[in-house]
Amino acid sequence: MSAYFEDQPSPSEIKERMKGFSSWLEIDLDNLGHNLDQISEHVGVTVMAVVKNNAYGHGIIPVTAYLESRGVKWCMVAKLYEALKIREAGIKIDILNMDVLFTESQYDSVVGNGITQCVYTKEDADNLASAATKLGVDAKVFIKVDTGLNRIGVRHSEAAEFIEHVYNLKGVDVSGIFSTFQQNSEDPTMLAKLLAVDEKLRAKSINVPIRSMSSTDATLHNPDGWLDLVRPGMSLYGVYPEKKDLSAPVDLRQVLSFKARVEYVKRVSRGEGVTYWGKFIAPKDMKIGTIHAGFYDGIPREMANVGRILVDGQYKSSLGSVSLNHYLVDLEGVDAEKGTVVEIIGREGENTLSKTAETAGWMVYSLLNHLHTNTPRVYYVGGEPVALLALSQ
Repeated sequence: MSAYFEDQPSPSEIKERMKGFSSWLEIDLDNLGHNLDQISEHVGVTVMAVVKNNAYGHGIIPVTAYLESRGVKWCMVAKLYEALKIREAGIKIDILNMDVLFTESQYDSVVGNGITQCVYTKEDADNLASAATKLGVDAKVFIKVDTGLNRIGVRHSEAAEFIEHVYNLKGVDVSGIFSTFQQNSEDPTMLAKLLAVDEKLRAKSINVPIRSMSSTDATLHNPDGWLDLVRPGMSLYGVYPEKKDLSAPVDLRQVLSFKARVEYVKRVSRGEGVTYWGKFIAPKDMKIGTIHAGFYDGIPREMANVGRILVDGQYKSSLGSVSLNHYLVDLEGVDAEKGTVVEIIGREGENTLSKTAETAGWMVYSLLNHLHTNTPRVYYVGGEPVALLALSQ
């Protein structure tokens, strides 16, 4: 395990802290490692772990530290501050930063911290070369080639000439070229455009060591797109983004679950309204519970009256609207009191990430990226807590 985990509280200390949590996420690092193994064995090439957006809500530092300890050499981030947090945590993994740079200090920070920068303009390449000269260390870059997505990247028709310019800059190391499929990862035309760029470079004796085209969809379905390196995102965290992905020959295990405690138990009478706008009307006298978690934590408001919450071994319905900090549940026929732990999102059963997102009419991607960074996160290996991310309580 990484040195990061050696500096964490003991399992008993973490468990004691958890007694005071009203809601929290549990991250199963064994499942994360299992998914990494499944993907690695499936593709047989280098895996660049996508840890952008706080590792899809899982917590960027513990996740990256664990992946590095499992031998992962590369990760990708979307924001420079994510890359800098990884370096500040003492994690040495190679980082591809997708964030745009605007200031001299940002170029210096990228080069000085050994961060590989996504580049697709001469301005960026020249500024990185200047920073490299000033600091006396090489700037490492991945060139983004636009093969038809039309978001960012140097156009494929101009890419070979551009990459030759960057390759010849003093102090700049072109570590890779990469692109992204538009929608259908099995469409050969976009891949062909990237490979054509590579062929033109090789004809000029420019041999870029890494070529990459595949994010999760192509990683699961298109061997031709694997090339030298794949960039799995949600699949690494145990999510099949689409139903078609269930047919892929990889066994993915969901990494995250979302738990909370019952805050208050009461009885309501038949005909009484529950929550704002009386979103739920009690059809009978019944026992209900209030959970101190809501859309602040990432529970979609669309889960009003349709959520499935695991209580005392039974799936019970959510009641009424989802408030900022409150979520109500039917407690008829279950043993529950103040402090009872319930499961809002589970790794299996009726309330998985995929089923919750489908019920809410959301993408799983959106659900993961709405999980609030202030909600505590507890990390497990072998069923025991090994790390904790939580504000002081």
